[in-house]
Amino acid sequence: MSFLTPRLFAIASMVSYGEVVADIGTDHAYLSIYLAKDSKAVKIYATDINEKPLQTAKNNILSFGVKDKVETILANGIEWTKEQDIKINSCIIAGMGSTTILDILKMDNNNIDCYIISSNTGVEPIRQWAKQKKYFIESESIIIDNEIIYEIIKINKFAGQKIKSKQDLLFGPILKKDTTNQLFVQKWMSEEQKIMELIKQIPKKEKKVKLLKQKQKLISKMLKKETR
Repeated sequence: MSFLTPRLFAIASMVSYGEVVADIGTDHAYLSIYLAKDSKAVKIYATDINEKPLQTAKNNILSFGVKDKVETILANGIEWTKEQDIKINSCIIAGMGSTTILDILKMDNNNIDCYIISSNTGVEPIRQWAKQKKYFIESESIIIDNEIIYEIIKINKFAGQKIKSKQDLLFGPILKKDTTNQLFVQKWMSEEQKIMELIKQIPKKEKKVKLLKQKQKLISKMLKKETR
């Protein structure tokens, strides 16, 4: 399916064959349709908070002939999985900022095994949430799509890598191990530059400066390790 973006392909690659999937904020349902056509998922619940995009999703699902595998649900977030007692293997939350994603994750429940998350903003708060819940990181990837670098993570409640350190929170326990990933280096070189510029603009006495300097130190140390 040529209309699937690199980011959506990367998300789809984290779905295991035979899973029941929830696609939260499905929009046009392209990801749901791909998972159905590729026979990766046995059932996909494509949800959206608004009627208009959900109707577009329904039309696309019919056009691609996957109505038997993809069910649309008008819903906000993931609470419906508990209300309707529906078991989900992988719940995809993408195309939103970390604050919105964390609001959705407040309704985390035992009916969901894993989360595949692609935030439009920093992933560190999502990893912090996973750490507090004592969940694991099953997989992580970093990709570029339309000149924007995205991190994609799969949180597994039962198995995977533990988040143990500040480095794990910031860089990812899996991503930080890949010393050959040029996108990883590119992302953090850019982040370090932004932090340095920000420090210049903030009065030295502010507490935020100390936190920014600590973050810059972690990034600088990682970059030296990655590029040597």
